[in-house]
Amino acid sequence: MGIFFTSPKPAAPAIQEALESALTQDPKALAAPLKTEAAARAHALAQTTAPQFNLRNFVLALIISAVLLAVAIWADDQHKEISKALMTSFTSFSGIVLGLLGGEAQKSAS
Repeated sequence: MGIFFTSPKPAAPAIQEALESALTQDPKALAAPLKTEAAARAHALAQTTAPQFNLRNFVLALIISAVLLAVAIWADDQHKEISKALMTSFTSFSGIVLGLLGGEAQKSAS
């Protein structure tokens, strides 16, 4: 399950539907040659199940990160220990977000 890249349509039902359609169609009734028809169907299936960037989740992650940073800066004057912990949380959270973005983007490209 992706956080920043999500598929608009579940892959398993789409694959099942494409296979059922291919198996039930008479090969003699195809408008294009078999290889062309297979390539077109594979491309259409890949397009319907391809992960798309989820902007809402990314903006939410940016807001959480900004809040952690703002509170850490605000608390720095009076509560040094709390500020250090919040800054560590900000750094860790930002690293996790970048790691997820990189990993999911790489996975969705393949």
